[in-house]
Amino acid sequence: MDLASVLPAGLGVFVALEGLCVLLRRLLPRFQMTVLYHLWALAVATWVSLERLPMLDMHQTTAWKVVVATVLLLSGLVAFAVVDALVFQRPWRPAAGPLMPKLALDVLRLGVLIGLGLVVATRIYGANFSTVLVSSTVLSAVVGLALQDVLKNVFAGLSIDLERPFARGDWLMMDGVPAQVIDLSWRSTRLRTNEGVEIYEPNATMSSLKVVNLGNGTRPVAFNFFVGLPYETPPARVRRVLLAAAEAAPDVCTQPAPEAFVKSYGDSAINYQLRVWTLSVARLTRFTDAVYSRLWYELKREGIEVPFPIRTVLLHPASEEAAKRTSLELERAVARLGALDLFDELRPETLRELAASAHREQFDAGQVLMREGDAGSSLFVVESGHVRVSKGDSAAAGRVELARLGPGDVLGEMSLLTGEPRSATVTADEGAEVLVLSKQAVAPVLAADPTVAEYLSRALAARRAETAATLESHRGQARRPSDEAATLLGKIREFFRL
Repeated sequence: MDLASVLPAGLGVFVALEGLCVLLRRLLPRFQMTVLYHLWALAVATWVSLERLPMLDMHQTTAWKVVVATVLLLSGLVAFAVVDALVFQRPWRPAAGPLMPKLALDVLRLGVLIGLGLVVATRIYGANFSTVLVSSTVLSAVVGLALQDVLKNVFAGLSIDLERPFARGDWLMMDGVPAQVIDLSWRSTRLRTNEGVEIYEPNATMSSLKVVNLGNGTRPVAFNFFVGLPYETPPARVRRVLLAAAEAAPDVCTQPAPEAFVKSYGDSAINYQLRVWTLSVARLTRFTDAVYSRLWYELKREGIEVPFPIRTVLLHPASEEAAKRTSLELERAVARLGALDLFDELRPETLRELAASAHREQFDAGQVLMREGDAGSSLFVVESGHVRVSKGDSAAAGRVELARLGPGDVLGEMSLLTGEPRSATVTADEGAEVLVLSKQAVAPVLAADPTVAEYLSRALAARRAETAATLESHRGQARRPSDEAATLLGKIREFFRL
């Protein structure tokens, strides 16, 4: 048989095997072999070509033995890849993941190669089985002693992969720092922190560590926050404040709901524990910041101070410092209220009386100052920061934003003077400080001077007329300002029982 008839046979086998590769990739999407498959197809084609050459003692030549050994080894790998794609990767239920861990599959693949290597040594090269076994045993002992640390990590990785205390995508606490599991190799477990730092922890170390697994964000995980608060504040009130702060923080789960406990009595405060659940384990630092920030703002609004276990030495009378601070805050309030059109015609002593009765509150970004439809009897003046005014359904698609207000703007004057429900929802766009004027602060002023109610009704009517002209000019004929003022005056007198 000449060379012209040998080459087409080998070429035909190669083309057929490459066609089989295309078919396998279409039928088995998880069939991953590429370069090794092409090498196997080339080796089989070469073997078929050699078998067709008219040479004596072909099976004794070195070239034939090398080709056959290559065909056997690569055939084992190809067959293993097909079984892996058909069975081990569980193609009938991909969401459940592979039947066996990756590291176990790698060890099984290595076992198949070792077995095929023994067949090649004994059948192709004619070596004695016992000699090969003894040589491999001695070689294994030498390699085992030289690579004992590596082998220790390999077997530790196998135990981790089989036991599965964590999986790829899970977040682990490593020395107090959250890190995500990226991959598990023969030697180490690869993790990545939120700062983008990759950690390669040896498998032997991972198997002996106390692993704190936060999960991958599919199940809620609880985190504890601790704060010390004054003894004079009732625990029931503190628990309400802590829970309100936790429920207002972003990324907090509603189920399970946050919980607050008295943990212990300290030297200078009662120590409280706040347990909050979240799915945002990948944003743990931001989540912790949000909860602690909301705690500060909520405690500040409620007038609950966080005590410090320190000794303060005052070199000046404390009463003088407090009086100075109170005077400065009063002047700020007088200036802020005096700049409002609503109080433009009030006498200075009346304005100062109102300012002395007002108080300040602070809100974190995203917190609600007032909600549409709720009852209200107070007025808000923005002193710093910004707020957003919106109306409509709470869903994003149904809510219409009306305005973004900043320092000097006023909200809630109708609720303060007439007791009407809140007409819009106001949310802090960033950290906002507001001056609050309540019904209790205005009532003594109206009772002492009835003309104040008449002025406020006219000023309120003017503001409403201006708003109506801007937003509702297309709705029929508006009321005359005098009629509107009379109606509002009646409502003010009824609300304040004048």
